[in-house]
Amino acid sequence: GAGISGLSTGIKLLERGYSVTILERSDFVGGLASTAVRDGYRLDIGPHFITSQNNEVLREILGLFSEDELTSFSRSAKILFGKRFLDYPLTARNVLTQMGLKHAVSAAISYLWMAIRNLGPARPDAEANFENWAKNNFGNYLFKIFFKPYTEQFWGVPCNDLSLDCVPLVTKMSFLKTLKMLFMKRFQRSSLSIAERETTLPLYYPRKGFGEVAIKLREKFISLNGSLKTSCAVSRLRAGATGFSVEFRHDDKEQELNSSRLISTIPIPVMLGLLDPPAPEAVVSSAQKVNYLSVIVVYLVVGDLDVFDSSYLYLLGRPYNRISNIRRFCASLCPDDENIIACEMTCHFDDSTWKMSDDELTRLVTNGMQEDGFLKAGDVNKSYVLRRRHAYPFYTVDYKDHLQAVRSYVNTIPGLISLGRTGGFKYMDIDQCIEDASTFVAGEAHAAPPT
Repeated sequence: GAGISGLSTGIKLLERGYSVTILERSDFVGGLASTAVRDGYRLDIGPHFITSQNNEVLREILGLFSEDELTSFSRSAKILFGKRFLDYPLTARNVLTQMGLKHAVSAAISYLWMAIRNLGPARPDAEANFENWAKNNFGNYLFKIFFKPYTEQFWGVPCNDLSLDCVPLVTKMSFLKTLKMLFMKRFQRSSLSIAERETTLPLYYPRKGFGEVAIKLREKFISLNGSLKTSCAVSRLRAGATGFSVEFRHDDKEQELNSSRLISTIPIPVMLGLLDPPAPEAVVSSAQKVNYLSVIVVYLVVGDLDVFDSSYLYLLGRPYNRISNIRRFCASLCPDDENIIACEMTCHFDDSTWKMSDDELTRLVTNGMQEDGFLKAGDVNKSYVLRRRHAYPFYTVDYKDHLQAVRSYVNTIPGLISLGRTGGFKYMDIDQCIEDASTFVAGEAHAAPPT
């Protein structure tokens, strides 16, 4: 795969003397971090930005660009709660003042009752699922008004079916994480640094769209004599005593590559399904339960250059979870007299939302934006829709057992590695993908230098 993880891993292996070939199913690189160009509009999958707590990784990413290829910006985000806009980051003061007196008092009483109850022995089921965890840490009222509606809207399943590991997956700027900072005692010491990290770190954006990061990585990979084949349909991964044989179709020809190591960044069930000899039935069954949440982004091209006064906005009770004001990220992504509003919705592959046509999705989103007063009839000049099937690892209450069964089997095949956001089944931003690649390659090179 030629996403951020695959390209970064390939570059670092080339720098250590390995010979590397990357096979990519799509005709573009970047995966979820790509930019689609439609009629001159540059459409990113969600509001990405370049930033990192790891200065070395940040320098590595910025070093791919010349100074005039990047812009810096200040991010702002809000949460639409009922008819009220809550500023991010939340503070105890604006929770009390902006949520309204009824909600603030009810939340405080519920939280205090939870805190008193937790003075007793720990409940054995306190972290059995997301619902128990949220109620046990925030109280029933905050769970009812915040956690339950947003979480079930985002993941599409009841909260008691989700592992508490889904908490950090909502997004870096989610109000769930913010409430965690505000109300959980064991996070008080680091609360300020978390808030500062998410609002004061320098932010950069490529002027041609976030997909330029992957394009720059591709250029570097090729400059190091790496081989990249796009539009490849892999049909078999045959594991042998001395390595792997990879069968694929490229340029209308059936081809085969041999390798000593095979690094997969593709979805885990897909990778398991390509293995020859096939994995045991129990492992295949577990792999089929390692699922991913899908994302659909509807892009509305409008004449209003500032539909709402923040970079992006989280919403409850809408068909979409987040809307982004693209001009606020980088004005060059839009013509001078237009703006793009990106409306993100999550769903499960092949469910009723996924099966909706582009026109149906556009009408659904446009109607919602009009009901909230962001748009009026006739404001939308054009619309585009992008879909990505494997967007988020889907953390059900039993995912760890199934994931461990798959990983245990993969570990029995020498030279086979599954990593990255999709292949590793963990939510990561691009800086974390690059850092993860560095860590892996350092260990791989130490354990088995190139031959």
